[in-house]
Amino acid sequence: MGRDCPWFRLPLRRKGTGMTLVKKTFLVFVSAFIIQLAVIAVLLGFGFRQSENQWRQVRFQQAREMAASVLSGDTVRLESASYGGQIAIYDANGQLVSTNRGMGGMRGSMSRILSMATMHPVYVDNNLVGYYSTGEESFGEDSANKALLESMAWVFIASLILSLGISLLAALYFSKKVSSPADRMSVHLHNMTEGNITDPIVPHGSDELVRIAESIESLRVRLLHERTVRAQWSQDLAHDLRTPVASVKAQLEGMADGVLAPTSERFERTGRELKRMESLIDDLETLIRLESPETKLNVAAIDADSFANELTERFEAQLMHKSLRLNKTVGVESFMGDSFLLSRAVSNLLSNAIRYGDEGGQVDLAIQKEGGRLRIRVHNMGKPIPPSEIPKVFERLYRGEFARTSPGSGLGLTIVDRIATLHGGSVMLESTAETGTTVTLSIPASTV
Repeated sequence: MGRDCPWFRLPLRRKGTGMTLVKKTFLVFVSAFIIQLAVIAVLLGFGFRQSENQWRQVRFQQAREMAASVLSGDTVRLESASYGGQIAIYDANGQLVSTNRGMGGMRGSMSRILSMATMHPVYVDNNLVGYYSTGEESFGEDSANKALLESMAWVFIASLILSLGISLLAALYFSKKVSSPADRMSVHLHNMTEGNITDPIVPHGSDELVRIAESIESLRVRLLHERTVRAQWSQDLAHDLRTPVASVKAQLEGMADGVLAPTSERFERTGRELKRMESLIDDLETLIRLESPETKLNVAAIDADSFANELTERFEAQLMHKSLRLNKTVGVESFMGDSFLLSRAVSNLLSNAIRYGDEGGQVDLAIQKEGGRLRIRVHNMGKPIPPSEIPKVFERLYRGEFARTSPGSGLGLTIVDRIATLHGGSVMLESTAETGTTVTLSIPASTV
């Protein structure tokens, strides 16, 4: 699973937009700022219109009060009245009475200007006393308003520049803060595709990125474990194949050179070594097939009695050879599962039970339903497995000290464990000197 493993370096298909996370986050911040400015501009425009309308209403009110005070002759009211715009006041007959531009040379021009304007009636105590007319003026022509607008414009421009600068800096900072953990994860993933899976990933960033980093780290640890297991497996496999090959080679070379006599015992010994290699290769092929992602179960109803009887017939000769008897306990009529694979798994368990059981003893096979699970137990009395070895017996090619001198590939229990996993189940082993060794294969009672 290193750099030289062609199956590990998977081709990557890029479907990105060509934009980094920094750019995307930065553009999001800038877009949000522009939208915010647009909203503020709309609100300011609305507020300006409201202020302008209120200003016009106040100006009209001031003009009416001035016209009323002039036409009624109320000097006290006239002193308090104030109108800074252009105004002309007429009596009830439409004759010009007063204007704030003077009555001299301006009279003719004022008459011409104001005659074109709308004349508004003036009432005092519900009696029409005259009219007034104002010149056209805008909100910005007023000196106070003009000063206010200029001040607001400068403040708005300064605020715009300052807020834009702050927003850009904040956008850049937060975009880098968000993208930095993602960039580090990207580098780690790239290194993993190149075979470098030794460097740990430290989760950092938002909760979503932390969860992604934890998943990547879990994957890295699993890949590292698989690499270690496969490396050890390759070494053990090479050793287990080299030993019988070397033995057969030595026997054949000795007989070819005339050093060893070609006796039937020697041929039988050579045949056993070849059979051991054949068994190892067969189990290895089976395990590889079971570990393939394409492996599918052929689930069907299995008759429990037929299943147990078939196993009994298969091991009848081996049982007789060691003077063992097989005690069957079948507590169900049928169960669901892959008949071929489950038969292979239980055969491996029975083979071990017969091989390591005490001669003249008993091997127990029980098929029972407990709760929502089907449990298949194989038990024998024999030399117990040391507690330190029990967690390792399901590892590939592992063979305990007492099993190294006996035939077997070291893959039997690994195959059992894999078959149980494919059925959504598990395998448990218990071994003591008092109760013997029991292996329990547990799968759901209704395997789908």
